[in-house]
Amino acid sequence: MADLAIFGPVMLESLNFHFTFYDWLLVVMVTALGTLSAYLKDPQLKAVTATIPIPFGFAYIAVGLPIGAANAISGFMCMLYANIVRILHYKVKIPIVPSIIIGLACFVLLGTFLMPRIPDGEGFFLGVCAFDFVVGVIMFQKQKYSAGVKYKTPLPIYIKAPAIACVVSGLMFIKRLMGGFCTSFPMMNSIVSYESRFSLADQCRQLPLFLIAAPFMFIEMHFIETRLHWNHWIVLLCGYILFSFIYVPLNNELKRRNAAAGSDK
Repeated sequence: MADLAIFGPVMLESLNFHFTFYDWLLVVMVTALGTLSAYLKDPQLKAVTATIPIPFGFAYIAVGLPIGAANAISGFMCMLYANIVRILHYKVKIPIVPSIIIGLACFVLLGTFLMPRIPDGEGFFLGVCAFDFVVGVIMFQKQKYSAGVKYKTPLPIYIKAPAIACVVSGLMFIKRLMGGFCTSFPMMNSIVSYESRFSLADQCRQLPLFLIAAPFMFIEMHFIETRLHWNHWIVLLCGYILFSFIYVPLNNELKRRNAAAGSDK
């Protein structure tokens, strides 16, 4: 009981009740992307909005922590989140909102458990990046492909955008709990999970692309900021460029495989 009495205030103290300029910038960017995803009919394009690292970049700037193993681990955890939501909603038949909440809770609990236990060494960081890459390649090659269900929200933008902004702002409160895990915290993925609730498989099919491309971005950013000590915005730009060179061809291949699977039916 004493531990619980201490744990509660510590958790409250860790919550992010004071937004910085970069926090608000992150809220605006995720809200804009989330709103865009709501009005895209193509489920694969919705999934793209969840895997392009724009929210990651602004979270990286907002958190101000160097790229490390937590970032690489959280990318894998994000894939776990999406599959948890898919299984709960499609297999267990739990409504989408509770499924998303459970998925987010799993991410937070696992992240807070792992955060103080992650080794600081570069060897571990590189090992996690290699693990992400291998898992991403295997999943990309082994997963089933199909054309998803097209859907866009019927709500007008003046209702949808504020609703998404409220959700994103609420998620920002737990940012400080997550440390480096915050950069891949499924803020955007939670929005896309709801908007893609009729085609969650597309979201899950997209995430291996992130696992393949992101480790190279993480490694480049890590060594630029730790060796060259460049400004974080320049580090982020370098990461974006490398990520794009890897992600775009993979995304084109994913679209080709989905189209081919659809034409075979």
